[in-house]
Amino acid sequence: MKNKIKILNSIQNWLKSKWFWIVCSVLFIISACAVLDYFGPSEIVLKSDTVNGFAVLRSQGEELVVQDYDSEGNLWGTQGMWAYRLKPNSNKFVRQYHIPTGFSIFWLRNFAILRRLTKRPECVELLPLEDGNALVMSAGRMWYRSGLNQKFKETIVLRNYGIGIGQGIRNVGWDILRDGKILYGEYFKNIRRSNVRLYRSENGGKTWHIAHEFQSGQIRHVHAIQQDPFSSKAWILTGDLDHESMIAWTDDGGKSIKPIGQGKQRWRATQLVFTKKALFWGADTDNDEESGIYRWDRKTRALTKLSTVAGEMYYATRLARGTIVMSTARVGARNEKDEKTRLWIIRNGKEVTSIVFGTWDSHMKKAKLRFQRRQGSAELVITVLNHKEYNNELFIISEETLDLAVNHMNS
Repeated sequence: MKNKIKILNSIQNWLKSKWFWIVCSVLFIISACAVLDYFGPSEIVLKSDTVNGFAVLRSQGEELVVQDYDSEGNLWGTQGMWAYRLKPNSNKFVRQYHIPTGFSIFWLRNFAILRRLTKRPECVELLPLEDGNALVMSAGRMWYRSGLNQKFKETIVLRNYGIGIGQGIRNVGWDILRDGKILYGEYFKNIRRSNVRLYRSENGGKTWHIAHEFQSGQIRHVHAIQQDPFSSKAWILTGDLDHESMIAWTDDGGKSIKPIGQGKQRWRATQLVFTKKALFWGADTDNDEESGIYRWDRKTRALTKLSTVAGEMYYATRLARGTIVMSTARVGARNEKDEKTRLWIIRNGKEVTSIVFGTWDSHMKKAKLRFQRRQGSAELVITVLNHKEYNNELFIISEETLDLAVNHMNS
């Protein structure tokens, strides 16, 4: 009984002490910060700035990963597990909805502190659909959302996703086909070279079935699936070894795959750029001889190397007036000459100019300049990933600004 009284007295004394209130205050502050961090800002305002000589709109310290434009011209981005929308002629990304993770460890990606520690700002891949609908890959699952005020529904669990396994799909590993169907390809480390699948949805992402299956050892994974804006073809890019690298097309939703080239590192690409006359890409390779920027003529089927590039190339797009932009990553590849990422500007289908953009930061992750998926917009949108400068920020650069920079460098 005496012991119980002593314990109660100790508790009462503790509750009256200043240390109790200090601990309570600290816990309250931590909890408040966690709540604020979870929800993120309601708006992310883009401010005018000059970066590397470019006049840009910049997210000014806010983590913001570019996703894509929708059919109404809205630009979508994500911060952690939140989706943001930038309306045309606006300078504010406005928070729209929360993206689920299901019951998994990936729920922790809601918190910026964890994303910073793990160097993982690319938590989700978002595909904006018609009428406010959306399809999102999050935590190894596809989630479908019907309308801006509806809840997400899980539609499929990715076979190969997770820590040490892979990211499931690449940012350009899916697309809406001309007939409205959606196609995505599996992207994972695939050390054992198991079979790799293409999946197709015929109802906007609500349900899925296998469209094509690459047999074990045929490819490592799918880099990209892109609808050709100038034909009925959808293009499929694969890697990584020579025999696994292929650029191919399908016009039947993935049932048949028809290569235009394979078997060498020059055919190892992660994103195509389309024009009426040709296809362009940067090689995703550390091979000095094969690395570079390529042009494939639609009519003659001739392949031309426009420029040799030091490093692997991931992202590429075409702007409204025909300017083509690509970027080199820094990953520690043997053909890298320094730790700088670069923009590569191609004009008139052949004139190539490189512009240094930033410096690789932590070697835990790759340094990348990620672009929007949709081609033909008037502006280049970049998320700067794992750089010493402007880390994880979003920039918008007009095509006119890029042209002026190239003209200045070439004068």
